[in-house]
Parts: sequence; structure tokens; C-alpha cells
Amino acid sequence: MKQNIIKLLLVDDEDAFRQIISATLSRRGFIITEAIDGESALSEIINDKPDVVLLDLKMPGMSGIETLQKIREIEPLLPVIILTGHGDFDSAIAGINLEVVDFIQKPVDVDQLGNRIRWLLENTDDIVLREPTIAELMTSSSLYPKVYVDEPMNLVLKTIRSAYLKQIPEDFQPGQVRSALVYDRDEKFLGIVRFSDLLSLVLPSFLGGSPYSTFFTGMFLAQCKVVGNKNISRLVKKQVFIDIEAPLMEAVHLLVEHKLINLPVLEDGELVGIIRGRDIILETARSMWT
Repeated sequence: MKQNIIKLLLVDDEDAFRQIISATLSRRGFIITEAIDGESALSEIINDKPDVVLLDLKMPGMSGIETLQKIREIEPLLPVIILTGHGDFDSAIAGINLEVVDFIQKPVDVDQLGNRIRWLLENTDDIVLREPTIAELMTSSSLYPKVYVDEPMNLVLKTIRSAYLKQIPEDFQPGQVRSALVYDRDEKFLGIVRFSDLLSLVLPSFLGGSPYSTFFTGMFLAQCKVVGNKNISRLVKKQVFIDIEAPLMEAVHLLVEHKLINLPVLEDGELVGIIRGRDIILETARSMWT
């Protein structure tokens, strides 16, 4: 099946790079117009509007971001792909705010570049780079079991174990419920207790931080018997939450800083969902190449 012809404006001050990209993409059905700087790029856009612009970030004179700002003044919806070999964070933020459709780092695989451009133009609903919200990535809190703060550890462990082994929806893979939601008897949400938190209760207090700790067979089983009837109240004294309106990077920071696998998401102080490290990692992979 014949592919649609795409008019591409290539803006780059490197002659050799332009020649390679132009020659290769031309053979793949693209119509290529070249510009060596921002000024000539703007002129080409005004006189002969392209379908997409491939714009180098680092150029003499008007920079790529400055050129992009001018492009947005005359063509707010024109798809622009930024080319960079520098990994500049500030420029990436500026490009996202100016609604680029993608960032591509040099050196470029031309075949992948051509396929990527065609994919972007065919998927117009997702064409602008946009950071997902916590609300979009969080999962329902209803998938997690509920326990009470005055319940003993043995009952809490039994509850989480049952949830861990329970058949759950396909998009929430089995074996991933490793936490429980903790409430008081007035049904106020207090926080999350995780497998790792419960494990800390099993560790005898005299082992904490001691340079002279000794271990022996039977120690673990004995401690399990000792702590089985103790409640989990001390595990929910220091909780970490995230607001549903917070930027996604804040959730990443809290997960890493506190070594957590998930965070309760609050809206006006009420629990509305759970954001998991797993889902953020999957989003990271998607953001790198989608």
C-alpha cells in the first residue's frame, strides 16, 4: 500500500547531517526542504507550510527553542520534533511547554526516524508530548484489602496474604497486592501498611543498629510468636501521602526517598487511589519511545 507523502522541513546547521537525512528520507517517500538556521526555517514555514518540522536544538544565532517560540506564533499546531545530542533538561522543559511532539537524540537511526515521523502524524490524538497526571496512573484503592489499626499483626498478615493470592483483574497482575489500607474504627484512613513494614515488626528491637548482633536458628520463629498478637499502630505513625494534583515527579521523589513501592493518593484529605512505583516505571519506558 502506498504511503502518504510527507513534507518535512529539516532545520540543522550541519551540512553533512542534512545531506544524509535528506537523501535517506527522500528515498522513503518524504519531500525534504532544508534550512540552515532559525530565520530561514521561519521563512520556509510561512511560504510553504510543511507537515512536520525536524528542528535542531543547538544552532548559531537563533537557538532551537527560540525558533520554536517563533514557530508557535505563526503556526500553533504545526508538529515539531526536536533534535538534540545534548540532553539539556531546561530545553526539554521548554520544548514540552511549547508542545513539541517528540525529542530525538543524535546520532539518529534514519529508518527509525522515518517510521517515528509517520507514526506521530498518523496518531494525531497523542501527537503532543504531555506528562501524565497522578490521577491517570494511579490504580483503584478498592483492589487493596482493608485492616484496622488496632488489629493484631497475625490477622493483618492473614488479610494481606489472602489478597496477595486472590484472583484479580488482568491489568493488575497477580502477586502485586503486597499492602493493606489501614483505618481507625471511625473509618478514617490512616495510611498503608506494606509487607516490608510488617517485616520490621518481626525484627527484635535489640538487633536494631547493634554492631554486636548475633543470629541463631529458632530466633525468627520465636519472634513471630512474640509479636503475633501485637497491633500495627506504630507502623502508621509516620505515613507519606501524595496529593492528586501534585506533579508526577513529586511522587517519584517520595517513592525513592522513602524506599516505598506505592503511595496513597489523597484529594481534599480523602483516599482516592494508589500510585505504584511499577506503573511509573512502565510510564518511564513509554515516555522514552512512544
